[in-house]
Amino acid sequence: MSLIYSLLILGRRFLTEAADEVKPEELEYEMITIPPKVTGQIQPLNVLCFRTYKGYFRKVSNWIFLNIQPVQVHHRDVILKMHSLIYQQFTSPRFSNLIARAWHLSGYVDRSVEYVNLTEFCFQGLTGRCDHDKCERSLLLKCGWCKAPLCFYEEYHFCKIYLP
Repeated sequence: MSLIYSLLILGRRFLTEAADEVKPEELEYEMITIPPKVTGQIQPLNVLCFRTYKGYFRKVSNWIFLNIQPVQVHHRDVILKMHSLIYQQFTSPRFSNLIARAWHLSGYVDRSVEYVNLTEFCFQGLTGRCDHDKCERSLLLKCGWCKAPLCFYEEYHFCKIYLP
């Protein structure tokens, strides 16, 4: 028996024991092992969420490059600001069905749910200039919370006001 196979068996045994310790007595479950090299097709976050997140990040980065913004995209503080902005947009109630849709697309749930495509909502139909404090930059996105048109200005738009 190879070392890798032995480690897989030990890992599975450990997970089974750990699950048995915390699960209620009346609950029955089946542990399924995901085969290698198929995570992009059957793991819910890989199927929809991470792809959407990467696309969103790419659109923000491209906008900064194309609009010749005075921002160095490769600097740590700018990367953190971009990830923070994107995460904050993802937490909007408008996009709450994104994960449920990912479970359906992965084949784990039969019930399909409608969801708002984050990238389409935030980047489609933007015209004009930013109106934040006389900014005059071109628009980057529409806020998933309050629908305000935004550019990548120095102040952080941390909105928790949800407008349906």
